[in-house]
Amino acid sequence: MTFDPDNPLHAIARWTAETPDAWSPLARTRARDAFIDVIACMVPGAREDVTRRLIPLAHDWGRGDCRTVGYAQGLSAPMAALVGGTAAHALDFDDNFDPAKAHATAVLAPALLAVAEARGMKGSALIDAYIVGLQIIGRVGQGVNPFHRSRGWHATATVGAVGSAAGVARLIGLDAERAAHAISIATSLAGGFMSQFGTMTKPVHAGLAARGAVEAALMAEAGITAGANTLHGPHGMGTLMVGPDVADLRERMKTIDEYGQKVEFSAKDIGNPLMIEKYGLKVKRFPNCGSVHRALDGLLELRAKYGFGPADVDHILVRAPAAHLRNLMYERPVTPAEAKFSLEYGLAVGLLTGNAGLGDYESEAIARPEVTALLPLVRKDYVEKLESEFSTQVHVTLKDGRTVSTEVDFPVGSTIHPLTEAQLWDKFDACVAGFLDAERGDKVKAMLKEMDSDMPVRELHKQLV
Repeated sequence: MTFDPDNPLHAIARWTAETPDAWSPLARTRARDAFIDVIACMVPGAREDVTRRLIPLAHDWGRGDCRTVGYAQGLSAPMAALVGGTAAHALDFDDNFDPAKAHATAVLAPALLAVAEARGMKGSALIDAYIVGLQIIGRVGQGVNPFHRSRGWHATATVGAVGSAAGVARLIGLDAERAAHAISIATSLAGGFMSQFGTMTKPVHAGLAARGAVEAALMAEAGITAGANTLHGPHGMGTLMVGPDVADLRERMKTIDEYGQKVEFSAKDIGNPLMIEKYGLKVKRFPNCGSVHRALDGLLELRAKYGFGPADVDHILVRAPAAHLRNLMYERPVTPAEAKFSLEYGLAVGLLTGNAGLGDYESEAIARPEVTALLPLVRKDYVEKLESEFSTQVHVTLKDGRTVSTEVDFPVGSTIHPLTEAQLWDKFDACVAGFLDAERGDKVKAMLKEMDSDMPVRELHKQLV
């Protein structure tokens, strides 16, 4: 392969293969914390109905020596990634990554864990590959967003697969040429529509993307080649997964800073800024769609400040970016999956209880009359602006005639309002309660704290099956 310095695929692949493992303590700590958070989500996610239905299929489709969280059955690396990614995203409690508009870790971490298990790798190799893979997930996301996602593509499934293939390529030591082929192959394995939100297939998207990332890297390692123009070319991802008006959209984004999203792939400064440092990840406070979080944070802030309860409220008006509200299509949810994509349900639970936890998204909780009675109180105003252009506004009109209001730019769990280390471990404990006994839970926590070391990934998996 002749490398073209102006080809973003080549630039991304060269950086993936050749950038030194010399990351800052901040980058390495955030990568470790991402594994803590995603494994917390995978433990209960492995017992969700969608994952339980998937595991026997994965076992039939690809037996091997890999384990995945919650299951001891031997799977091939791609099948372990499929099950692991699905488990990671099954509760919609996993992190968000703004440059990609995607659930990055739910794809990247299970793909890396599967390959590291298969090849007997150490935890420190995962940390390095995670930082590299997250960077490329971000770069690919910036090349197609914000319009890729706002037009209905599920970026977790598309951008996640492509960028995670770079992470796996890094993990297994592919050179720049084969890394380019891995990333290019992954564009042919990337797909997923937001019309699947609120269904079992939505978390399967993360699993399919993780599987695709592993398959793409292993195919490239085996010598399978792919095209050089699959990102920026006229028939590449940047056009086909955005739209024929992409040139006009690029002009629009030239003066807007939306997490670096310019609808254009760059071949310059692939590693600068380092995205895990500049943007970090949004660790979820609530187990529902991230589009609920700014509004729910705002409501809970007002509830705590003014001391009102359900009996005091006439109605709640949420004014928010239309892209957020379009994700929340279930005004009267009847299943846990639908409830996760319901602004009305999330705010009703928050108004009633002052929180929204895992128990609120179990089947028996959805139809509680004290919650369903509050759903009609929530009203929505779709504002046709980008997330960076418009804060989420929450206006609560009380029965005594007062209206109290707040605006939220960044949810709790973002780098602006991060969870403390204690809060992250509290989330871990709440997620694994009932799935890991105290002794195993303590062993897993100890291993995760020391993940950036020579800890064998297989030893971690032994505690998680």
